[in-house]
Amino acid sequence: MVKTKKAGHVLAFTLAVMGILFVLITAGLELLHAESFSARQSHRFRQATNLAESGLEHAIRQLNASSSYPGESDRALGDGTFSVTVTGTGQTRTIEATGYIPNSTNPIIKRTIKAEASLDSDSVEFFYGIQVDGGGITMSNNSRVNGNVYSNGNIIGGPGSTITGDATVAGGLNDTPSVEWTANSTDQFFATSTTNRDIAQSFTANSSDNLNKISLYLAKVGNPTSNLSVRIATDNGNKPSTSSLATAVIPYASVGSSASWIDVTFSSAASVTNGTKYWIVLDYGSNSTANHWNWRKDDSDNYANNTGKYTSNCCSGSPVWADVGGDLAFKVWLGGTVTKIDGITVGTSTSGTARANQFLNTTVHGSSCPNQYCIIENPTPEVLPLSDGVIEDWKNDALAGGTHSGDYSLTNGQTGSLGPKKVQGNLTIDNGGQLTLTGTIWVTGDILISNGALVQLAAGYGSNSGSILTDGTVVVSNNAVFQGAGTGSYVLLLTTRDAKNSVSVTVNNNSVGVIYYAAKSRIFFSNNASAKEATAWGIDLSNNAVITYDSGLANAFFSSGPGGGWKFKKGSWRQVN
Repeated sequence: MVKTKKAGHVLAFTLAVMGILFVLITAGLELLHAESFSARQSHRFRQATNLAESGLEHAIRQLNASSSYPGESDRALGDGTFSVTVTGTGQTRTIEATGYIPNSTNPIIKRTIKAEASLDSDSVEFFYGIQVDGGGITMSNNSRVNGNVYSNGNIIGGPGSTITGDATVAGGLNDTPSVEWTANSTDQFFATSTTNRDIAQSFTANSSDNLNKISLYLAKVGNPTSNLSVRIATDNGNKPSTSSLATAVIPYASVGSSASWIDVTFSSAASVTNGTKYWIVLDYGSNSTANHWNWRKDDSDNYANNTGKYTSNCCSGSPVWADVGGDLAFKVWLGGTVTKIDGITVGTSTSGTARANQFLNTTVHGSSCPNQYCIIENPTPEVLPLSDGVIEDWKNDALAGGTHSGDYSLTNGQTGSLGPKKVQGNLTIDNGGQLTLTGTIWVTGDILISNGALVQLAAGYGSNSGSILTDGTVVVSNNAVFQGAGTGSYVLLLTTRDAKNSVSVTVNNNSVGVIYYAAKSRIFFSNNASAKEATAWGIDLSNNAVITYDSGLANAFFSSGPGGGWKFKKGSWRQVN
């Protein structure tokens, strides 16, 4: 009996221990299962996040191929898919990407990330079929401009010369400034803080006349994105008055990172008096230590009875001005000469207007001047769309890709790709040679593009435009062709050669499809030569030469090359869910 009892106790104990072990093992297995599930979920979350991030990067690549990319759905990658939506217009886009495990139809896990993208490019506004500075325009032998024309010098025509749009000749300016202080040895930053948002330089008029134009030696620091307001003010006890005699705007995109002369004209000129002090005031609405402005100065402060000053608010209340410790570099043009349109047909029988100081042998809107469409006035000079500072930035973009020593040539059907690159020599594309631009090209010598040559932008430019720069001369002839990468994409051929009385760009014999730019010299078109737009100190057209303006040029974007377009804004990535 005792043995039976003892056996029963042992059995009960054993069963109890086994029960406890069963509970512990079951709990352990459940814990392991939970931890395994959690680990799998965590891994899936990371996978979905990685897919969403991949979607954002994919969207940027697609935008650089085409700015019209709208997004896409369920693109497979790894163990899942991602979907992308792209919204926005102009230079900004909002990109939203969602990563799915395994797909969007039956998602176990999904993650969404949103980011802002902007176009890393320079906006250049070409508003006219032809725009020229003081060198003016000559037209002869059935030459034609299909579009509007703006000239700071005379427009002189000959038989068959026609401008189909409007034509404007600005009131003439003297070749040299009336008053200037161009010495500059030191940076003078402004709009870095509230106390120095606005800045001014005084000058003393040396004649009684209209102030038609000024030029300021400016650079940007970082990426300021608001325009500068320019004011001409009278003197109020050795400081600017808060009212303005004339106002204008400097577009922020027209100022480069390298300091250069920035021209400013006024829609209504200020009348100044000989021997009287006035102020050039730059009014800016914000401040930033990272994104602001630089007006170069001469720290000797030797411009007698004049100086530079800054303040927190130039133009309201009672501003307190502080000396900058020198004179800010400037030029001022007073007065001018009579300018004219002579021997041109402007517009059609039902359209077109012309503005100038004087009209001779001119037909506007279907009838000879004078008529109501031949408007006698003194239009203000128009500034050319590219500053030296922006051009210097483009040269630096080319130099960043390295230097090709010696001449670069593609001829007799040869093909090649180039850019960004500085060519230390001449560039020749001839006899069916084909050049694909993969970035900005800067040529130190001369450029020859002729005899069926093709110059085209790489597909990656998308809707952006690209540029070839030279310090020398350009000859384009004999069926040379230029092609952009898509809608709104153009090739710009630009020379920096400073030779106002000579031709730096010669275009003839059915050469098509390009923008020409020669701000400090002349361009000559002849023998059925054509272009999308031309800007220069002066332009000559002859023998059926045609400029046909493309409306997309009013808002063209120039990038340093494929992949240099759309970029994410810093700090804009954020997880939505």
